[in-house]
Amino acid sequence: MNLSLSLCFRRFNYLLLCMVIIGCPGEGPAFRQHWNQDDLRILQSLHLSNLPPVTDPGNAYIGNDAAAELGRKLFFSPQLSQKGDTSCAHCHQPNHYFTSGKAVDGKRNTPTVVGSAAFSWQFWDGRADSLWSQALFPLEDPTEHALSRLEVVHIVLDNFQDDYKEAFGATEQLTNFLNEKASLPRQASPVNSAENWELLTDGQRSQINQIYASIGKALAAYQARLMPAESRFDKYVEAVVKKDYGSAHQLLSPAEEAGLRLFISDRGRCIRCHSGPLFSNGGFTATAAPGSLHDEGRLAIIEQLPNNEFNCLSRYADEGEGEGSCDELVYLKTAGEELRHAFKVPTLRNISLTAPYMHNGAFNELGEVMDYYNRSPRNSLNHTELEPLYLFPFQLKQLEQFLLSLESGIAPSSVWELAHNQEKVE
Repeated sequence: MNLSLSLCFRRFNYLLLCMVIIGCPGEGPAFRQHWNQDDLRILQSLHLSNLPPVTDPGNAYIGNDAAAELGRKLFFSPQLSQKGDTSCAHCHQPNHYFTSGKAVDGKRNTPTVVGSAAFSWQFWDGRADSLWSQALFPLEDPTEHALSRLEVVHIVLDNFQDDYKEAFGATEQLTNFLNEKASLPRQASPVNSAENWELLTDGQRSQINQIYASIGKALAAYQARLMPAESRFDKYVEAVVKKDYGSAHQLLSPAEEAGLRLFISDRGRCIRCHSGPLFSNGGFTATAAPGSLHDEGRLAIIEQLPNNEFNCLSRYADEGEGEGSCDELVYLKTAGEELRHAFKVPTLRNISLTAPYMHNGAFNELGEVMDYYNRSPRNSLNHTELEPLYLFPFQLKQLEQFLLSLESGIAPSSVWELAHNQEKVE
């Protein structure tokens, strides 16, 4: 009898909550959210206007329009690959919000580059400490562009030399390289063409690396222009702060508001990692997503970071402004069980456009992700930072509906007259 009463009571509470959230049929909403001052501070911290200007202590050209235009041309050019059939946009497709739309490319899901310039660490495991450094990895990866760095330099200067000079000037390194270009091999790199690399002089290797680094900086300058546009959520926050509740209630539905409440609450716990104007703290967490057992994530690459010849402290990084510009690398955490199977916290803006989800594309639907986080299984891993949420199905749906309100597309860029969502691979 007690069990029956308990079940009846739970069902009654469930129905009551539904009525409170969505109201009775044929009527307006019975209740809308009340935000106290602490809530408002959190909501304002998530507003897109809190995104600081993009900076990069190692890339003095991040805000250079000519570098961005060169970067755009390189990003969409299949010439920048071994077989002439692969560009950066091959995986980072504009019509998929600069993802591939596939579960994985190689062994991991392709993350969007939109908003990526706001974070130091790049890739799911954070093996690059800047966007310009990240841009160089795929070029020499045998499963992606499959070039050596000297080939990259040859291709860029053979096909985009005027654009390169417009962006970086006729530097001493460039002049010296062009004078010797005809006598140099086509391929050379310490990564995938070591024999030819060893035949070069120290000065030649330095010139090649400097031009190669500049190519990465141009690609980063372009990608830094890819930022999300203002969403319905942002307009809602503006209306609530102004106490324009009529407009606020037109911008988000009762269910979306309830999802927002859950998102920032101790019950939902989403804000612990998905904070800030891009809904990501830029850190790394272990979520034990299905299929993670043989991918150690952050832990597997952490010792490589200080030795990356194109990191923030390298000779090819531009001098940063002020002290502490490379602190994240200098004070890098290099050990700890929490790094095992840990992956970068992705942005949630335009999450509806970036399926499949997780670092390995484990889930095709956003609802599957909600259900997974609600259960938080370990999946044979020793460590996960997730805890079961025990939310009701209708609450998971509310969270999902709120996340859909973050869809906005890409903000227009002032650098060129181009609608990014209509850009085609050249």
